[in-house]
Amino acid sequence: MPRYKIWDKKEDIYTLGQDKDGRSQWTAEEYLKMRPWAKIPGVKVIIGGGKINGTVFMEYDATIEQYRCMGAEITDKMTDDEVMRAIEEFEDRPPVTETVITPEERIAAALEMQCLLAMTDA
Repeated sequence: MPRYKIWDKKEDIYTLGQDKDGRSQWTAEEYLKMRPWAKIPGVKVIIGGGKINGTVFMEYDATIEQYRCMGAEITDKMTDDEVMRAIEEFEDRPPVTETVITPEERIAAALEMQCLLAMTDA
């Protein structure tokens, strides 16, 4: 089952939590009233791909740009499904970056920890 999909703006939205009235299910019309930006013509919305599809609610263009900036391999020639798979692949296997911690950073961290441990409880 895919982690993400493009919302057709007709499917009901189910969330993990409940609102103040104890609801966790909304019709598409009700959800669009709560998030009017999703009604803008041409706007695509990414939702969760599972039965509880309200786990995410993201604007497509901004989301893919964010993932591109983080290093996901997303091209303009990809279909929506290919983009969703590329995002999932990136999340499953993020690029490995080697972090080199300098002696100065270790000393600073140790001093900060000493200060934290010396603080009295409020």
